[in-house]
Amino acid sequence: MNTSGRKRILLTLLAANIVTSILHYVDNVVFFRHYPEPTWLSPHFVDMAWFVMTPFGVAGYLLFLRGRRTAAFACLYLYAVMGLLVLGHYLIAPPWQVSFKINLFILAEAIAALLLGVVTAGLQFRCHEPQP
Repeated sequence: MNTSGRKRILLTLLAANIVTSILHYVDNVVFFRHYPEPTWLSPHFVDMAWFVMTPFGVAGYLLFLRGRRTAAFACLYLYAVMGLLVLGHYLIAPPWQVSFKINLFILAEAIAALLLGVVTAGLQFRCHEPQP
């Protein structure tokens, strides 16, 4: 795959992660009492978490475009891992005790984050392949 194809796939996955996280986080803040959350967590902290994690994804993509691969991959992996933290809801309550909508938002964000991590790993290994 050529460089423009890699950039396009990465941008698509970043957009998917941002969209799924917006859907999940907005729903989590608006319907906070319906989500399984630890007692110390508040809607304000949930809101703040999105604004802390999302810049790592955007920075990772911009660094990738500028050829700063090591920093780009570090940011993208960190963003993907933070996206997977949504599965922590299931440490508080199992999926069958949570509404379909909440499960859908959690799983959509987790799948997008997992795909971003896998594609980032693929890009990282491709960047280290010898060029013909």
